[in-house]
Amino acid sequence: MKRKGFWLATGILVIPVVFFYVFNAGTQHFERLPILGERIPPDGVQTTDTTYYSVPDFQMIDQTGNVFSHKNLNNGIGIYNFFFASCKEVCPKMNRRLQTVYDKYKEFTEVHFVSITVDPSNDSVPVLEAYAKQYNADSKIWHFLTGSNDAVVNLGKGLLLPISKESKTIDHSQQFILVDKSNRIRGVYDSESDAEIKRLEGDIKLLLYEYHAPGSAR
Repeated sequence: MKRKGFWLATGILVIPVVFFYVFNAGTQHFERLPILGERIPPDGVQTTDTTYYSVPDFQMIDQTGNVFSHKNLNNGIGIYNFFFASCKEVCPKMNRRLQTVYDKYKEFTEVHFVSITVDPSNDSVPVLEAYAKQYNADSKIWHFLTGSNDAVVNLGKGLLLPISKESKTIDHSQQFILVDKSNRIRGVYDSESDAEIKRLEGDIKLLLYEYHAPGSAR
């Protein structure tokens, strides 16, 4: 009788747990980052879902003198910012803050940092190479880019930054922009705020988990 009572009690405890896992198998519940940018409505019968805005591809030159585009991210995520090498106050402070994030994530092959000069006429490849060394930047992970003024402006537009219509230049931005593997903008962060830097670090974790959580869409 005691053994029957034991198995009866065990069944009462175990069966609800089994049912929970059976009915929730493959369903993952975790916070997802928003997708920023204007949504594009369906076009025609074949497309039924709303399409999210994505950053257009680009082609520039990195601090090693090689051509750089989205393909160089190797299906990774990117944290973008804009600077210029001769800047004495704002840019060094901004990139030192970015370096703290870089130091925490440089071992993650899926995380890349992309810093674009807004002064391409002066920030040549040698200048960027020397500048990158100040932040101990591995060129495979932290990419400092230059190119034509049009290429810089077009990338700024693609990242939804304000553009000066008169001078056709990017207004000086102190923002970090988080872009996912599908080139969608997932977050914008004020580089001057400690709280925003912490939010960026946390959002990178969330985005990585979004790709690697069991049962999640990649």
